[in-house]
Amino acid sequence: MGSAQLIGLDWGTSSLRAYLFDDLGHLSAQREASAGIQSITDGRFREAFESLCADWLEAWPSAPVIASGMIGSRQGWKEAAYLPTPAGFAEIASRLLPVDELAGRRFRIVPGVSTVSAGGMHDVIRGEETQVFGALARLGSADLTVVLPGTHSKWVRVQQRRIVAFRTYLTGELFSVLAKHSILGRLFASQPPPAQGADAAFADGLARAAADPAGITSLLFSVRAEGLFGRYEPHSLPSYLSGLLIGAEVAHALADRTIGLRQDPLVLAGSEELIDRYRVALSLQGVSALPVAGAPAADGLLAIARAARLASPSPRELP
Repeated sequence: MGSAQLIGLDWGTSSLRAYLFDDLGHLSAQREASAGIQSITDGRFREAFESLCADWLEAWPSAPVIASGMIGSRQGWKEAAYLPTPAGFAEIASRLLPVDELAGRRFRIVPGVSTVSAGGMHDVIRGEETQVFGALARLGSADLTVVLPGTHSKWVRVQQRRIVAFRTYLTGELFSVLAKHSILGRLFASQPPPAQGADAAFADGLARAAADPAGITSLLFSVRAEGLFGRYEPHSLPSYLSGLLIGAEVAHALADRTIGLRQDPLVLAGSEELIDRYRVALSLQGVSALPVAGAPAADGLLAIARAARLASPSPRELP
């Protein structure tokens, strides 16, 4: 299986992803299991980890492990306290949380990051900070804004390679709740829509939300009303709802001076489908965004491990 210097874990609520890095820092293997923290009972986190990575652990008994995500939450293996902004590689590396040594192996959990807005509102990220540092490592930029679409979308501003501010939007979770547990979803079709109808409905939702983001609660009811009067077919209504929610998020974030998007390069990290949707929403506002290729979580785990001296420096960092 070759050489290995580090095992990285992206351990979230619903899944566990494991990455194996060779002596040069190349990603030599990866695997995934439906072993997110919500599925772990009786605190059996070690068993879940060892089950997924058994052959790696046997082959490289001294390779250190670094983990990020909800595994460090209050419901995870061991709680890693939030690190306040501003937070960069050095701050994160200095606050890695040790877990009981596993057969002589170093095991560290990446802390989350917290921030407080000018109005006194708290916000947190846990796991996304690692993707941000992965984007920084891959792009080499010092100042940028990273958008991480998902269940809880994050807009993270970075200055001088440090996270200085961010905002969370409940967009993905709100879509799921409204579609499954509200009257809006009663008219939805169970089958996926034809692409053309879905695209048009999504674009309409984006445009309406961009024109009136503050009216989002009224706009959301239009999902039902437009369905009742046949403006959109049942299979297109989910796309219309998605457009409304993403459009309102993007419009609000672009106007948020704390995030400062207009001044910084904008990058997107996430699934290909979500990145495409957000690029369309941003283009409607006259903003372009660069997608981050590869696996930013894996890149971030390696970069943080290097900053903490858990892994050897990259070749360009060597004297």
